[in-house]
Amino acid sequence: MSVVLRDQKRGQRSSEQELKAENQRLRDQLCRLQRLAAMGTTTAMVAHEFNNILTPMMALAQVAQKRGDRWILGKAVRRAYDSSHRAKAICEALLGMADRRGEETQEVVLATLVDETLAAMARDPSKDGIRLVKNVPARLRIATRPAELKQVLLNLLMNARAAVKAGGAGIKRISISAKRRNGHVHLAVADTGEGIRPEDREKIFTPFYSTRDGEDGGSGLGLSVCQEVVRRLNGKITFRSEVGKGSRFAVALPAG
Repeated sequence: MSVVLRDQKRGQRSSEQELKAENQRLRDQLCRLQRLAAMGTTTAMVAHEFNNILTPMMALAQVAQKRGDRWILGKAVRRAYDSSHRAKAICEALLGMADRRGEETQEVVLATLVDETLAAMARDPSKDGIRLVKNVPARLRIATRPAELKQVLLNLLMNARAAVKAGGAGIKRISISAKRRNGHVHLAVADTGEGIRPEDREKIFTPFYSTRDGEDGGSGLGLSVCQEVVRRLNGKITFRSEVGKGSRFAVALPAG
């Protein structure tokens, strides 16, 4: 009888381990799919931004071709050079978000990671009348999985952009700040948007729960996956918000 009980317990432990492994595999897959989905939401902005890049290049090239004016020709070449660098930065940022090597722990300069994530948004917030404020120390480093941290930051930035566009305080602003304290790196995204209603605050990390619709409508997975990714990075995500005045999301991660 004891042998049978031991075999049953051993089988139960094995089943539990298999279920845990399968659960973790599905969580990892969800995080990767959500990162791709977040990139997908930027597609319209990327197309719009590329149109803004290409239109003046084509117009200047046509004028230069017709008139043969050296000054116009020089201006067209300069615009093409500057614009191609902008387009290249957007492409590199999007490719970096999808690169599986970014899922390995690396030491990165946080300011560079922030800039690359902003480039992945494609559309400069200033074009929507939003002032972007960055306060990230140039030499602040962190040992992390960069693709996953970019995923979190991109979601927070997209949410902040949607909140500011939806309304709130008179000043349209998104702030990104970071500092190192007590062995942790604290990264925060704050906005002056519409804020989160009290009845929604307990639910915002619940999968598939979304308060957004229309052009900036969300799947309801962004913040829940952010919380999961931050947990996998051994960190913590917190927020505070006031209706009509904005929200602030803070991520605390081990410095490494």
